[in-house]
Parts: sequence; C-alpha cells; structure tokens
Amino acid sequence: MSKQLHILQILVYYDIPEIFIATDEVGTKFICLLVDVDNESILYISTPISANRLTEFINGRVELREIFVNPETNQIYSFDKVAETIEANLIEGKELPEEYLPEIGFKYEKPLDENKLILNEALEKNNAIVHLAVSDSNDNYSIDADDFGNIVKLYQVIIENSYKKEIAKQNFKNKKAYYIPQNYKLRAFASSYSSFNLHMYSTSQVDLFGNSIIELGLSKFEEIIRDFDNDEEYIETLRTVKGHTISSLKKLIKKLIDCDIKIKHKWYSLGQENVHFSTINKIKAQKIYKILTLSEELTEERREFEGYFMQVDVEKGTWRIYNIEDEKEYSGEVQSDLLQGVTVKTAIYKIDCLEIIEELKVAEKEKVKYILTKIEPRR
Repeated sequence: MSKQLHILQILVYYDIPEIFIATDEVGTKFICLLVDVDNESILYISTPISANRLTEFINGRVELREIFVNPETNQIYSFDKVAETIEANLIEGKELPEEYLPEIGFKYEKPLDENKLILNEALEKNNAIVHLAVSDSNDNYSIDADDFGNIVKLYQVIIENSYKKEIAKQNFKNKKAYYIPQNYKLRAFASSYSSFNLHMYSTSQVDLFGNSIIELGLSKFEEIIRDFDNDEEYIETLRTVKGHTISSLKKLIKKLIDCDIKIKHKWYSLGQENVHFSTINKIKAQKIYKILTLSEELTEERREFEGYFMQVDVEKGTWRIYNIEDEKEYSGEVQSDLLQGVTVKTAIYKIDCLEIIEELKVAEKEKVKYILTKIEPRR
C-alpha cells in the first residue's frame, strides 16, 4: 500500500529536510524522519500522527522516538525522494531496526516561546495566521465596537492593496490567477481570552515549503509601519505602495491617534523561521501621520490599462474602457484632445492614467478618479 504525501512544514533542515510534517490527499498529517543518507540515496520513514500528538511533539512534550516506537495507527511508511508529491510505501510486518529510530530523549524545540499558539494554529489551518490586537496606551483591552470594526476593515484593505502591488512586481506568467480574493482575504476564527486579540487565517495558495502567497501583503504591511529615523528613506518605502494602500493607512493611523489606541500585529506561516511581531502606539502613529500628511503625492499613482474603449465623448472629455487583464471596466476624464480618432469596441488600446483618490467628507468614503495622460494603439 502506498500514500501520496505533500510537505506541510519543515521542522529541521540541514542541507536536506531531516524532520518534516506532510499531509496526504484526505488531510491526514504524517511525521517524516530522515534515517539514512549517502552520496547516492536517501531514506525517510513516516507515520500518521493525530493533531493532539503532533501538538504535544511541537511543544516538546513527547519524544520523537516514542512516535515511531508506538505509532498511533501501527503504520510506518518509507520513501527515498523528497519532491512536490512524495510516494510513500507501507513497511509490511516488521519492526523498525534500531538504527532507524531517533535517539532516546530527543524532543523537538522551536524557539517560539510564547508564540506556540500561533504555530499550532498555522499547523491546524495549514496557512498563514494573523493575530491583530488592539488596546489603549495602558494595555487595557476596551474599545468602542465601531472603532474596532473600522480598524479590522482598514487593516484588511491595506493587506489586500499591498498584496496586489507586490504581485504586480512579480514575474508570474498568469498574474490573473493570483488576484483572486482567496489569496489576500483573511477569515476570523478565534480571539484570545479577555482581550481584543483577533485570530485570523489565510486561505491563500501555499507552496511546497509552507510559504503562503499572502505573505507578500503581510510583509509589506510590516515594512510600512516600521520604526524609522530617516524621513526620506521612509517616504521611499511608502512610495512602493502609493495610492489606495496609503489612503487606508492614513485613515488607520488617524483612528489610532484620535482614539489613543495601540495595535499589536503578529503573523506566522509554516514557511517562516520566526513569528513576526510589530506594534503601533500613539507616538509612533503621530510620527507616521506627519509623513503621510506632508507627502500628499503618496495617494496618487500611475495606472495602465489595455483593452477596448466602450464609450468615448471627445466634447466632454470622458471615456470608459474594458481592461483585458482583470476583465473590468474603468472610466475617467481627459483634459486634452487625446481621444480624437479613437475607435470604439473594435480596436485595442494601451493607456496610461493618473489615479487620484479623493475623500468624500460627508460619507467618509473614497472616490477614485482616472485622468488619461497617454494613449497608443496596441501593435
């Protein structure tokens, strides 16, 4: 009997994975151990492991040897190749030789200390985990419900737009597949006892080594709320996410200042060595807000569309285009004669626009305006 396994998380790595967790096609987890290696071949053994026992092992409360000496299902598998899909074969009817068993007393220790909870959640959800906590400056966990809801919403918007910005920079062949909501949306599933510490998980794509694609957005959020001493260097960082991200960040920072709220941000995914942690208190928020207020151009950015014009009004200076990449329609204005001679619906054009985000003061919402600056037929 054989099983097809996929790597979920590498626990110990030295040149090649030595201990890792894998999963089969129905979600059963396996603990895998390197037992033999030479210049020409390698050999691993693995056994199914329950969530409770895996948690005990991850937290250093059960020996690795015990897992293989007394397997929960009495099934031990072996394989000789680590790949995207691992073909593991059942070892029939014999005890493991002593040389295959781990040393007596070996327990797994990962330097996460108080972060063991987020590690266990990452194993359970098989994806990135975020803990977002809010409190006042004295760490009293009490906050108006509307304020808490707004903070979570703004945080999600920043992650989404930061993620999309980073995807645009990547050399992916089919970028459209990466823009689907499951890759940047977070789902709440728990909260820490007696605090506004919201636990969220990602449903994004995960690679062979446990890296979640949403890490692009999480890492960027961490970067734009970092401590800084040089204003110009920090502004350059903010310019990498100009537009919607900055607009939402400005709202979030203003909310923290007005309500004297502190945010604690923690995230971890299976491909990461350590848990990431950062905070924004009122002093830090005021420092960031000063930069955001002085640098108004950060809310403007350039957008490029390629597709068919659906409507053109040369006299009014308005237009509407169907963008092929995301299959959406966009409309805007133009302050010159660039629309003269444009063919509607039958020709493909490539256009450059200035995207301007305007605040609607009464509704407290945003309005996006596109100003056409360049147009050329696609060759």
